[in-house]
Amino acid sequence: MKNGWSMKFAILLTAVSLLAAGPVAFAGSYEENGPGGRRGRKQCGQEQMYKDLGLSQEQQDKLKARREGGREQRKAQHEQIKTKMRALHEEIGKPETTRVSVEPRVAEINALKAQMFSQRIDDTFALKEVLTPEQFAKFREHHKKMMKHERQGWQKKGMKWQKGPKGPEDAGEQGPLPEPAG
Repeated sequence: MKNGWSMKFAILLTAVSLLAAGPVAFAGSYEENGPGGRRGRKQCGQEQMYKDLGLSQEQQDKLKARREGGREQRKAQHEQIKTKMRALHEEIGKPETTRVSVEPRVAEINALKAQMFSQRIDDTFALKEVLTPEQFAKFREHHKKMMKHERQGWQKKGMKWQKGPKGPEDAGEQGPLPEPAG
């Protein structure tokens, strides 16, 4: 009996050490800006897309300048929203907080999100000014494929873009899920 417990303990200890070592090993091999890192893969994909679209060097330069110019602004807007969201959540957590007292914060956050959305629309029209109609159509197709690929990746991980029950066991008090059409 003593031998059985020591074996279980050894297995548990091995499992815990493997779980602890995994992130450390992964972190050591991950290069954010290297060729295999996130930015490196993104740049390779961008270069391939430029090639697929048949962009001239002038078009590439214009797109790069536009992207670089807006990056800091988008980053600042994103940080502003994160900060205001944290403050909103802290405020909501207080016992004396009412809906009326948080409405100004909600309005600020919504205004910032609206600005970001308007900026995306501006970016799309700026893109249309640089690309030919054929290149823009190809770009849209490429973008759709990328988004589909990303959604499939999320679904493989068990996540969904839409909120809601995942299946009959998650339906809870809402009742059964409707039957699929078709």
